[in-house]
Amino acid sequence: MRREAKGRRIKRILDILIILCGFVLIYTIVKEIGAWRVTPVLLLVVIIGMAWVLYDIFSLGNRKEISACETEASHTHEIQRLILLDEEGKPIRSWDLQGKVSQIIGKAGQDQELDIDLSDCEYSSFIDFQHAVLNYCLDQWYVEDLNSQNGVKVRKVEDGECYRVIHRPCKVVAGDILYIANTKLLLT
Repeated sequence: MRREAKGRRIKRILDILIILCGFVLIYTIVKEIGAWRVTPVLLLVVIIGMAWVLYDIFSLGNRKEISACETEASHTHEIQRLILLDEEGKPIRSWDLQGKVSQIIGKAGQDQELDIDLSDCEYSSFIDFQHAVLNYCLDQWYVEDLNSQNGVKVRKVEDGECYRVIHRPCKVVAGDILYIANTKLLLT
């Protein structure tokens, strides 16, 4: 995580340098060429570029959920099981993941094919029929929200933080806890 924080600081410094260079470029263009004769398009491109960099700087702090999912796994052992936990963290039920490549998580309904059925869970009323999917790709497991109403979160074993899974798959490792609505699933 330190490496990630250092990378963000370096990126911010580089973004600020780009903005300063943009201002210097605008000043030089206006001073050397004179009044806005030939350069409106160039100035517009520079201003749009600077606006993009500013947006990038200020939105960097809101990327917590994405950056945690993009970090490299520090655990070398493979995920073998998914365990349903109760409120006290005790195992209730488990599913074997060895040899599997995709597991749909949700609650059973008419004509619903599920690999991990959470119909009998305490919070099943908050779980969609096809809520999330676990996919195995390139020796790594990923969880993805299937546009569920109540979302998917991952408590990362690396830092103990809980991240919301949005817009793309999130890499998971053994020890991470998935929250499907309020239902806890431990990856081991």
